[in-house]
Formats: sequence, C-alpha cells, structure tokens
Amino acid sequence: MKKQFMKKLVAAGLVLTMVMGGATAAFAKGNDNDKGSDKSNNGNKNGFKGNVEIRLNFNDLKNAEWALRYIASLANKNVFEGYEDGTFKPDNSVSRIEAITAAVRLMGLRDKAESSAEMQTKLNFKDADKVPSWAVGYVAVALENDLFTENDDAVQPQKAADRLWATTLLVKALKLESEAKAKMNTTLTFKDAKQIPAGQ
Repeated sequence: MKKQFMKKLVAAGLVLTMVMGGATAAFAKGNDNDKGSDKSNNGNKNGFKGNVEIRLNFNDLKNAEWALRYIASLANKNVFEGYEDGTFKPDNSVSRIEAITAAVRLMGLRDKAESSAEMQTKLNFKDADKVPSWAVGYVAVALENDLFTENDDAVQPQKAADRLWATTLLVKALKLESEAKAKMNTTLTFKDAKQIPAGQ
C-alpha cells in the first residue's frame, strides 16, 4: 500500500514538474559527483515527524518556489541532475528525450540504460540518428519496457513533450495502466476534457 502511494506521489510530482510548470532538466552524463541535491534528515528515521532539510544546488530556482519540493524529491532520487552549469532551467520545455530519460530513471533502470550493452543498441526508429549518444540506452530500455506504442516509428527526441504524451509515458513507467483503464469512463472536470482523445 505504501509503495503504491509513493508511486502516485512521485508521479504527481514528476507530472507537475515536467509538464505543468514547463520545467526541465538535463540528463547528459558528466556531472556524476553532483546529483543536484543533498538531503539531511537530522538523524531521524522513516516515519518521523519533524524537519527535513533538503539543499538544492540548482542556482536558478528563485521563481519556481511552488515546485521546489517536487524538484527536490526527484533530484534526491537522481531522476533530475540539472545542467552542467548548475542550472535546472525551470522555464524551459521538457523534450521527449528528457521525459523518456526521467521515466526510465524513475523506474530504477538507470544503471541498465547507461550500460555499454544498452548504449550500443541499434535503434530501429526512423529518426534513430537524432537520438543523442548519451540517450541511446535510455531509449532502448524504454522500448524494452513498453513505454512506446506499437505505432511509434520515431522518437522525436527534441520535440517538446506535451502533457498528454508525458502523462501516458508516466502511467506506463509506473505500471499503472490497469488502474488507468479502469478509470476510462471517469468524467473529468477540465474545461478542455472533450479535447482529450478517446482511449487516453
């Protein structure tokens, strides 16, 4: 039960951080010593009540206070690392390759995605040559874990990840597809709910 709650909490944070706020983070390797956050729990164990101090090393979050806890949570899990210059770039759009990378990391498959075997995968997408070399393993692992649909013939790595696409990606990554299908007939209260395609 607790594991399911944590999945939903992390998913909500990731969705908010990635798509609602237009935030992004770099996923290129090269900043391995600084994972973007430092957490201290003042000696308390899980289930504690008290203060938790989390330091974010991103130097450009002044106007993103509303998202700090979500960014901190994901940075602490090494889903986001930030850019090599120490920025998070909260006003940038998230590209599809960044969203795929975040989803694979959220699944706990980072080591596999960064393994030499996965990095050398020959991708069969029509735009495979557009996938950055550091991200080839992430695309391969995403493909192995059914994060792409059968109709996807391109990764479109630099394309902005729209909210519908990112939400679908996260539902798949968190293995919540059966729960999502069970709620297919739920009436949504969004003003533009009629614009959401059937089956989404």
